[in-house]
Amino acid sequence: MYERLESRIGYTFKNKDLLKQAFTHVSYAREKGTSHYETLEFLGDALLNFIVVDILVEEFPGKREGVLASLKAYLISEEFFYELAQELELPEYILISRGKKNVSIVGDVFEALWAAIYVDSGRDCNLVKDLFKRLFREKIVDTVRNHRIKKDYKTMLQEITQKRWRERPTYRVISVEGPEHAKVFTVESSIRGISAVGKGRSKKEAEQEAAKRLVKKLQED
Repeated sequence: MYERLESRIGYTFKNKDLLKQAFTHVSYAREKGTSHYETLEFLGDALLNFIVVDILVEEFPGKREGVLASLKAYLISEEFFYELAQELELPEYILISRGKKNVSIVGDVFEALWAAIYVDSGRDCNLVKDLFKRLFREKIVDTVRNHRIKKDYKTMLQEITQKRWRERPTYRVISVEGPEHAKVFTVESSIRGISAVGKGRSKKEAEQEAAKRLVKKLQED
């Protein structure tokens, strides 16, 4: 079932159940009594954050920290990971019982897949980094050099607060509501007593909405 995907990545799983878990949405897992990808996605988020930053620092050593942070914000976004996932045709492998294979879910699966490779390889970070760079380094570098970075609201907010107060805003999850296949996250973004709340189908989406609303408040002030 996964032979074509493994061939594209350049890695063959020893534990196929781990690979299947990376593609299993919680709605399907609850229905079938199996494991889902959420823990792997949590690990993959941190893992890809490191790998993307490593690529940026290696390829663009002269750029300032603020610029690198702005680039990273887009390159680890659900939107960009969705693009990378499409190149590997990941959506066709996702097991889901309810809901759609939206940008957020596909992005989460992309993160989970790389965490699964990391765990299956005996936690060989160098192997994962080499595989990822072989597949996506050129696209990441090309995206930066050809100015195809879309500025997100979290980055925009951080630039405003750093310039005004040399401080960064904070984000706090207020609530998570709804069934597993249709969660709604509510997040508060705040800085110096000024705050705004956003909702979204994922924590990242809610943070973006909260940041967008806080940017508007600060710009009006």
